[in-house]
Amino acid sequence: MGFQETHRSQQQTLSRPALIAGQGLFHGIDVKVRLCPADPGTGIVFRRVDLKDRPQVAAHVDNVKSAARRTVLASRSGAIVETVEHLMAALAGLQVDNCLIEIDSIEVPAVDGSSMPFCEAILAAGLSQQLTPRMRLSVAESQGVNDRAGEQWIEVIPACHGNTTIDYRLDYGPEAVIASQSFSVELTPEAFLRDIAAARTFVLQDEISALQQMGFGRHLTGRDLVVFDADGSVVDNKLRWQDEPVRHKILDCIGDLALSGCVFVGRVVARRSGHKLNHVMAKTLSTIDVCGALLERAA
Repeated sequence: MGFQETHRSQQQTLSRPALIAGQGLFHGIDVKVRLCPADPGTGIVFRRVDLKDRPQVAAHVDNVKSAARRTVLASRSGAIVETVEHLMAALAGLQVDNCLIEIDSIEVPAVDGSSMPFCEAILAAGLSQQLTPRMRLSVAESQGVNDRAGEQWIEVIPACHGNTTIDYRLDYGPEAVIASQSFSVELTPEAFLRDIAAARTFVLQDEISALQQMGFGRHLTGRDLVVFDADGSVVDNKLRWQDEPVRHKILDCIGDLALSGCVFVGRVVARRSGHKLNHVMAKTLSTIDVCGALLERAA
């Protein structure tokens, strides 16, 4: 797999800090997150301000820790931050390259189960361009990963234009509670805000008991996220789009692939890909020696 330089623009950070508070989705712990401006080249870094020595963990796939139904980061310094994908999607969707995220508990607040509250806080704080170029690299060769059964897969292929798109098909089978649905989006800040950011996390009613027995989500009701009953209806809530589930899967994909540390141009094609496969693809993207390739071309 190779990359070639396609475009340069300036890196971005926040103009001033932004504060978001709420309960975590899985643990229900009250938490405050402060998004702070950061120097060029910093990337996205979490800092656990509630722990001794305020340990940090970079938002990079090398720090991903295996966990069910969410993305968890853990560093050797002892910093663990859970359920980062919706915040990561907001930062990636709005093209924020550098941000120090101060967090005072183990899990990012769930807010409404989407990325929109994070986006609103970021936009209220404002964005500032930095002097350092923001490199976008074009996927030159297709790469794909799939589960053993071949029912779930994700592939990144070269794009015929200079943008990144995600084509996602959500298909749990003909007898599934959630109907098969597809969506495609070109990843611009405008399209992210309009079509993806407000899509909320979802769960099946018959999954809730098992999750709560594991200690997760005991504080939640149908008003806090999208819960699908056995007949396909939504419990105590309303969909924002009829195809909100597939839009949320794209949101998760954006947040997970941002952990590659690579801003890439290409077409992402996925079927039922979840956090685990997204992380494998992020790892694949991260293994390219981008700096070496650029230095060789510059010479």
